[in-house]
Amino acid sequence: MKYIKYKLFVLILALTMSSCSNWLEMEPINQTTSEGFWVNEIAADQSIAGAYSLLRSALLSRGGSAFLDYGECNGSTLKSTSEVSKFTSSSFWNPNMGEFQWANFYKVTAQCNLILLKAAELDASLFKKGEAGKRKILGEAYFIRAFTYFYMVKVWGDVPLLTTSLQNVSEVISKDGEVVNVSKTPEAKVLEQCIEDLKLAESYLDYGTFGNDEWAVRANKGSVEALMAHIYLWSHKPDLAEKAADDAITKGGYSMVDYSDPLAVQSMFTGRSTEGIFELNIKFDQSESTTDGITARTVYHPWIYNKLEKEVTWTVNKPYMAELYETGDLRLERFFGFWNLEKPIILKYANVVYENEVEHLYPHGNSNVILLRLSDIVLLRAEALQNLGRSSEAIALLNRIRNRAWATPYSGSDADLKYAIFQEREKELIGEGHTYFDRIRGNEWKNQDWMNADRKALKGYYWPIAEKYITNNPKLTQQAFWATKIW
Repeated sequence: MKYIKYKLFVLILALTMSSCSNWLEMEPINQTTSEGFWVNEIAADQSIAGAYSLLRSALLSRGGSAFLDYGECNGSTLKSTSEVSKFTSSSFWNPNMGEFQWANFYKVTAQCNLILLKAAELDASLFKKGEAGKRKILGEAYFIRAFTYFYMVKVWGDVPLLTTSLQNVSEVISKDGEVVNVSKTPEAKVLEQCIEDLKLAESYLDYGTFGNDEWAVRANKGSVEALMAHIYLWSHKPDLAEKAADDAITKGGYSMVDYSDPLAVQSMFTGRSTEGIFELNIKFDQSESTTDGITARTVYHPWIYNKLEKEVTWTVNKPYMAELYETGDLRLERFFGFWNLEKPIILKYANVVYENEVEHLYPHGNSNVILLRLSDIVLLRAEALQNLGRSSEAIALLNRIRNRAWATPYSGSDADLKYAIFQEREKELIGEGHTYFDRIRGNEWKNQDWMNADRKALKGYYWPIAEKYITNNPKLTQQAFWATKIW
């Protein structure tokens, strides 16, 4: 009966959301430099749609799970059958890193650089909303560029920074996304550029309106401030992080999803909920989902009809996670299927639509990939407040998250608060690509035997650069830790 209810819920949502905006239906355009193209607002809209599409491709490569590989696999919450787990043993099967390369991310930044050049040249009269319409496109491009560079910093640390809007991007980026003849930029400088971009985006964009077609799937002032909070805290500026997070929380128009509703979590991941701040739109009826995406890798029968448990490549690290959740925590029921079995599944990605519903053929995942949401930013602000010594305020925010899940309010000491917030993020955001990055940001390596002082000193928590990039670009050098390894 539980399966039937979930399936019916998914079908109803698929039908009610099938009527989408013109923008969501728009054909994305990537890297169009023709003068005959950049003549109106449609060109700008198609190009910004292309930037979102490229970001989706970058984060969902490797069969839709790249952002889990980067953000979860080495963070303890999930386990993968993929060889990506070799990261923790200082060994990779391929010195060119297979699909773990930064090429797709540089395609995103190149698209944004082009938009910032060409859209800026358009006269405001060409936009329906005049200067405001033009500034909106530019604000979104600045946001996407900042998000992408910040993500690359979280994965690789120092990376080449390219912000020049070139007519011919092949001068610095090949058609395959390789960076040529450019050296790495220190991480701190890259993050400074991200903040500069976001300050411009904040001035160009307005807060969103829940219920409209752009909510959560296009950048607005709230998503800008949420991303600012992450970057400031990563940069060890808790005062600025706390302010940015507070602005997003109090002014963005977001509200908590009610976990007492049995379908609340799957509804949230269907997309554009009251809690969504920025997410990748993944919809079957918009040709954005595949039969080999995150859903196919994380759930099995009955959520995907007749899919065997052994075919799932991402599973919950139950021995680790079972120590975190207390009995009665609503998230055990809302987040997981088959919690009592050895391999529970993540219900966050259990929305399924079949190409052939009658025979259950060709299942597609129909869950959005949530990159920023209200719970994340509430706990991030709690972390910033703890860093600032404002423990009572931090505990209040921590308990806001715990109370929704019917978990016992925090009553520990101030000394234990930092780790308690980290663990709460593990519990609340499991499967959303945050945990490993949380470890790096907070220097949280408890029970991580593969991380030691020597590796940490060489920033061995960052990923290696594909050897072919270094071979083809003499200005690049390997990450310090990985330069000591022979693959």
